[in-house]
Amino acid sequence: MSQVKTLPITARRWLSLLLCAITAATITVFLSKIGLVQKAYSSWSAILNANPVLHYSSAFLAGIGIKLLLDKFYISHPKRSIVFSWRYPPVTIAVWLSVAALLVYLFVNAVYRTYFLDDDLLFSSLKYLHITLFSSALFVVFQETKEKAKKLGGKSWFILFTILVTLLLASGYYHTPWSIIITFILLYCFAVILRLLANSEVKKTHNESNSVGVYSGDDFKDLDDFREWFKDDSTIKSKKKLEPDLQVYAKRITERLRNGGDDYEEDLAQHIALCGPYGCGKSSIVAAIASELKKPKQVKLESSDKEKLTVKQQNKINWIHSDISTWGAASGSVAHVVLSNIIDDISQHIDMCAFRALPKHYTEALKSGGSAFQFVSTLLAGPVDIEESFKKLNAVLEETNHKLLITLQDVDRGTGDESEKRLNGIAALLDRLKNRNLSHINFIIAMGNENDVAIEVISKATDYKEDIATLDCFDYLNQYTKLCLENALKPNKYRKIESYKIIGYRGLVKLDEQCKGQRDSLSSELKKLEISTSHIASHINSFRVLKKVLRRVDQAWQPKKLMGEVNFISLMMVVAFREVYPVQYSRYQKLATKGNQLLHRWSDPESLKLKIIEICKSNDGVQDEQLKQYVGHMLSIDWGKSDEANATVNPKFNYLQSVGCTNNAVNYLDRIQREDLSRKEKLYATELSDQILIAKVVELRESVGILEFLDKWFELDDEYRIGVERFFFIPHCGNYKDIEFVKFFESSKLEREKNFKNFSRQCDIESAIAWLVSESLSVKALFGVIDFFFNKFKNDNSIKMSEDQYIFIALINDELNLHKISEPENIMIFFRELNKVENEKAHMFFCLFLISATKEGGRDYDCANKCFEFDISNIRVADQKLNVLLGIDSNKSLAISVDAGIEFDNAERLNKEIKDIFK
Repeated sequence: MSQVKTLPITARRWLSLLLCAITAATITVFLSKIGLVQKAYSSWSAILNANPVLHYSSAFLAGIGIKLLLDKFYISHPKRSIVFSWRYPPVTIAVWLSVAALLVYLFVNAVYRTYFLDDDLLFSSLKYLHITLFSSALFVVFQETKEKAKKLGGKSWFILFTILVTLLLASGYYHTPWSIIITFILLYCFAVILRLLANSEVKKTHNESNSVGVYSGDDFKDLDDFREWFKDDSTIKSKKKLEPDLQVYAKRITERLRNGGDDYEEDLAQHIALCGPYGCGKSSIVAAIASELKKPKQVKLESSDKEKLTVKQQNKINWIHSDISTWGAASGSVAHVVLSNIIDDISQHIDMCAFRALPKHYTEALKSGGSAFQFVSTLLAGPVDIEESFKKLNAVLEETNHKLLITLQDVDRGTGDESEKRLNGIAALLDRLKNRNLSHINFIIAMGNENDVAIEVISKATDYKEDIATLDCFDYLNQYTKLCLENALKPNKYRKIESYKIIGYRGLVKLDEQCKGQRDSLSSELKKLEISTSHIASHINSFRVLKKVLRRVDQAWQPKKLMGEVNFISLMMVVAFREVYPVQYSRYQKLATKGNQLLHRWSDPESLKLKIIEICKSNDGVQDEQLKQYVGHMLSIDWGKSDEANATVNPKFNYLQSVGCTNNAVNYLDRIQREDLSRKEKLYATELSDQILIAKVVELRESVGILEFLDKWFELDDEYRIGVERFFFIPHCGNYKDIEFVKFFESSKLEREKNFKNFSRQCDIESAIAWLVSESLSVKALFGVIDFFFNKFKNDNSIKMSEDQYIFIALINDELNLHKISEPENIMIFFRELNKVENEKAHMFFCLFLISATKEGGRDYDCANKCFEFDISNIRVADQKLNVLLGIDSNKSLAISVDAGIEFDNAERLNKEIKDIFK
């Protein structure tokens, strides 16, 4: 059976436009014969001729109205250039052909021929036409997209300007007033100037955007570079501005589209799947590919003649990009959505009236107009053959030397069966089109890699698949952490706090130039933080999520917000947790509120483990082990060495200002969510700043001796003291290392450091102070310390045991181990117990107390009996005479035997002095 021959597309197109023009001209002539139309036209003319200004204004508005009407009915397109293809002309040609047909009709018709031969009649008929043409042309000029407007050079503008001025002058040669001519010339000049300025702005913006560099983790020199990078989360449309890792995919896919596949494949349209996690840069890769395809490919000097010819042919092809989001599209209408969108996008370059169905609201209007109109609407709104439409589109694209790139995005977005049906619909469409030899229609399917079913379906329906590698953002996070901490540590006179105190694992962090190579330097701290940074990096797999996290962290880490008020890494971990796992974060948030603290120093280990496991469950109830480790690290939880072991919290790092702090006086999660210090419940002031509390700890640490330390400590009000307790166990924070008390606090002696860490782990501040007093005791300071405590007891009227009493009891019974003293807080009982000879340790302590309380003349040493004789008549403790407290005569001396072999627990300094005294 012989195949039916058809006319070429170009011939068919011109023939159809000619028929349209003849039809339009015939209808116009027919309407002009109707009396009702003639009467309406005469009435309208009478109104306009009454005032020339009204006539000119109406002509000007008519030009704009005609252009808008043509756009509304898809005859012209606001984004399509006025330059068209002669091989597939737009419907606007039919408009001009119909005008030409009407002119021929008028010239041939003897009734109207006199209008062409009589100058006055011609002028009266056409004197306002140039204004209508001018307004239409002006409207077209400003409708031109900026990208296309750049292509119009100075010569084109000059030709347009000359044509319109000529029309105006020709009209002025007749009877048009010169004032109106000058007005329109000036108006046109003004329009041209505005347009040229707009073009120069586009070029300037284009040049500025090209100057933006591509960054990797180590390329950011300061925070401003980082902020410039992560503030812009828009789609990147240039391959050069893509991240280096993403440029590889853009280049490979671009070459595949240009060549129609690999070297060993037939030159066909491509169906490509681009898979990667959310926010990894799929949209930017697609936009960069579309941008690269519009640029001419550069020919390499070493290329062969065949390769050069191929490149030359490829550069002649004009690429059209249609970017379609299928999210929310009904599963049964995916093919129609795709077809509708690509027709809209192609119509910006090529007229698509032949492919458009009648708009739905038109058919609905026809159906409501009676049986005849319903019949017409049924004929006009017939079924659309998708495959046949794509074949016709491919033929038009081939004829006009265009290629179409269709990118389908968000194909796997959504939930339930609707998403699966939509995916199957897209896969079926691709499969059907694959066998149609559509050489000029290419597809890129951009989708996530989380849905295994979706990946399998699309992989079978496409010819080629690219998987975007997961982002390794460790270098970005590490560099950003370094820059943020440096910014906080470096003095800045424009801030309220010039230099912030940042706490690290080994104490207050210092800039490298201040203590290069030491354990508390910033470099050493960053090394320690690498584990935390790795945890964060393992859960951020795309640039979009990374930028989102950094923007929120940067927003909070500001001088008037959370800088220095929360641990930086803890802040980053919480923000990353919130952005990457919103459901799990919501569970954590509910358990970590003040009313239901997740972490307490008395938390039940088994209950804590169950809570963390419950937080880290995925939406389908599966335990996420990696997330469990992340949350555990964020909260400083010790999981134990076996699977059966329970989770325990470690309060020894409470000073780190992290959300793992077990101190009930502060809620760092609340701070992070507020991005500010919390408000007090009953007052209009905020809670105490950590910077103030840390400064107070440094002040305490730099006390000159134990008495000054005790004075400063008990001068603090309750609120300050509770706050200072969190930071009391910072390992290294003294600025002046030569101060004796700083040396003691920050001693590297193993036994002393071990005890200090034990108190830190137990969060027992009172026992820690008692231990510090015991370790700091000297014979010189002993009387002052005892007198200090009993003066505190004297002024304390509280029924309950106060903090100073607790510290003193812990000092006497636990640290010095004078355990036989029953009520050490009772001054009389205390000294009488010390004076008992049978309690040798206490008696020796009493001897040292009296040595501390008396001068050289107030005591004698009897070498034979190995005892001291003290004159205690002038010794007063807490304004009470010692002899009264002991119940002895003030005129008698007090003899105290000594044993040089006695040593006190946790009082190394005192024990050393005992040996020196009795050497």
